[in-house]
Amino acid sequence: MKAIYEDLLHLDRPFYEIHEDSYDPLKCIENFWDHYSLVTIRENLYALDLKCKTLGEATESKLEALQQTLFLSDILRALIAYFLTHSRHLDTGQIRLSALEANLEEIRLTKKINDFFQSINQPKTLR
Repeated sequence: MKAIYEDLLHLDRPFYEIHEDSYDPLKCIENFWDHYSLVTIRENLYALDLKCKTLGEATESKLEALQQTLFLSDILRALIAYFLTHSRHLDTGQIRLSALEANLEEIRLTKKINDFFQSINQPKTLR
């Protein structure tokens, strides 16, 4: 197989995995959240954004490129699982998320920051 096509396989696999007998979209969602916290997802997306902004520059190693490809395939895998869960009306109440508390803490922190900026951005009332 030509090396140029190697990276495409990572992004194709999630579409084929859903047809395997052992495929469980709820387990796929659990696996994603067990592997990635919101902070890690944000950092990976920042790295991808930086990569897009610096296209053509030699700014990353092959390992970084592979890690980004694997992250994208994991995101794609999770999106497909969420879609299938929604379209099949599966009960998501049985999903157990190990990183739930860390992610909730991140959401609480961003809410505090948002509330602060909202409070200083209130329009001044005319007297």
